[in-house]
Amino acid sequence: MADTKQPNAIQKFVQAVIRPAKEELLFDKFDESITPNMRALRLAVNVADTLIAMGVSVADVVSQSLDITDRYCTRKVQIDISSTLITISQDRGDAREPLTIIRHAQPRTVNYMTVQSIQELVRSIRHGMNLDDAEKAFDTIITKPVKYPYWLTICGSGLISAGVGVLYGAQPIILAIMFTVAAFVSYFLRLLVHHRIPTFFAQIFASILIVLIAAVVRKIDDSNSVAWIQDVNPSLIVIGGIVMLVAGLTVVSAVQDAIDEFYVTANARLLKVAMLTIGIVAGVLTGMYFAKKMGVYIPTQSRFVIAASDWQYIGAFLISAGYALSMQTRWVGIFVAGLIGIVAWHTYNFTLDVGGALATIVASAIGATAAGVAATLISRVSRTPSVGLMMAGIITLVPGIALYNGLFALVSGGYDDFSTLLEAGFVALAIASGVGFGHLIARPLNRTLVRARNALPRRTAPPTSN
Repeated sequence: MADTKQPNAIQKFVQAVIRPAKEELLFDKFDESITPNMRALRLAVNVADTLIAMGVSVADVVSQSLDITDRYCTRKVQIDISSTLITISQDRGDAREPLTIIRHAQPRTVNYMTVQSIQELVRSIRHGMNLDDAEKAFDTIITKPVKYPYWLTICGSGLISAGVGVLYGAQPIILAIMFTVAAFVSYFLRLLVHHRIPTFFAQIFASILIVLIAAVVRKIDDSNSVAWIQDVNPSLIVIGGIVMLVAGLTVVSAVQDAIDEFYVTANARLLKVAMLTIGIVAGVLTGMYFAKKMGVYIPTQSRFVIAASDWQYIGAFLISAGYALSMQTRWVGIFVAGLIGIVAWHTYNFTLDVGGALATIVASAIGATAAGVAATLISRVSRTPSVGLMMAGIITLVPGIALYNGLFALVSGGYDDFSTLLEAGFVALAIASGVGFGHLIARPLNRTLVRARNALPRRTAPPTSN
């Protein structure tokens, strides 16, 4: 008689877990059989990840990601970016499940040459590059980025501070000290970030270091122990350091996101800018407090004398070009950034001559607008991201002196007088709004110029004779 005994629960579990080898071959792993459609989505999210982490505005990132999916995907794709969270989804109808990729943008060191290379890649994709070549080109851009030596970008940070000294007619010895201090602090700041110190605390420590170095220079000057350090104004050292630290804030992208109605990302970026600015303020106040307790007094001036006309424009050029160099911009872009800095500074001075109680705020806004317009129109020709040129152009307008004077008055006991700090805040807001407005009004004109250039008849090579 045949055995009709049924398998118990344990036997059923073992049979369900331990599958025959033949049955396992019926299933393919996802990463071994990825479709071209999914590869296109993955390329789009990788591009968005890189651009968002480097401070590009959300509208530009979404536009370039959609250019990729429109070229390679037959169905439309939805892209949503909320702060650092990137979501790309494709609805493939009722018969097939949707495809969705979610990515958290990882922090990266800003490299505008990488940003420009990606933008050129997306442009080639629009013009017909196949998917295989696009993936290989993107991998090359990310794994083998074009970048300057580390010491050269640090020198760029030093040029920002030295340019501030040239702008205000500092002596050569002060310029050398400002350059050295800014370069050292830039190295110190990157060292802290490399060791995973939060950027907020890194800003505090860097600001404290700047003020303490200025206090030491003041102490040496008072003691007459070093012959070549005489009549040094340490206030300029602090102001140059403040401008150098503020230069790294992505306020332009934050304002662009707010104008383009990407409010979640705009709020996140503005909050980051606010926190890092608070870190600078806290560090400067702490450094001034320590210097005061040590008996070292850093003098303050309500106004600094602007250098002669030629020298102040040289200073504006050095500030903007130094920022472009520190952010890994191509050599042509560095020169163009310096010229945009001159345009912003000249517009600011021209408007300031009108006078009035709101002259500084209005002049800052109009100067930033000029920088935004110039950067947007020249970015395509100079093969440099517009966000990099705009940031470089407005660095010359940063209210470093007003912020320094307000902080000095605060640490000296003037707690009831916040007018200087309030003015610095309004000037910063005017600069951010002005550059965003300039980009907004120049963007349609830039598209018109590009379409007009593309419509021109192209030259064809003459036929070769046999």
